Amino acid sequence: MGLSNCTEIKKYHYSLAIKWAIECIQIYSSEIESDKLSQLNKYIQQALSEPNFLTPLQCNEISREIWYLPEREEIQTAIARLWGSIAAFKDGEDCGGVIETTRAVELILPDISDRHLLDRYLEAAVIIYEKYESQN
Repeated sequence: MGLSNCTEIKKYHYSLAIKWAIECIQIYSSEIESDKLSQLNKYIQQALSEPNFLTPLQCNEISREIWYLPEREEIQTAIARLWGSIAAFKDGEDCGGVIETTRAVELILPDISDRHLLDRYLEAAVIIYEKYESQN
């Protein structure tokens, strides 16, 4: 990811990237079977409701907690990276936040033949962006 891509995000609020990553994780979660999803869902819900009240250090602690849960799966790693991106954005490290958000979504990208899931990710991005634009 080039520096221009990192500076491009400054035009928009970082919450757009976080919202999209969360939405992609939720879409992916609805499509896979995992024994861990019930355990991981609390971290997704927490990302939706609490990030504004947490410090970057607290967000990093949550990321590490998720990362080191036993028998890591892709969805677990994606959620840990999501929390890492929240910490980076809150710390003013926009480029680091973009990179971590991108890595989170890359982990849950479907096989290229699975257009249904990819289309849902792209639709989510459009809806989030249009809602943002209509409010600004």
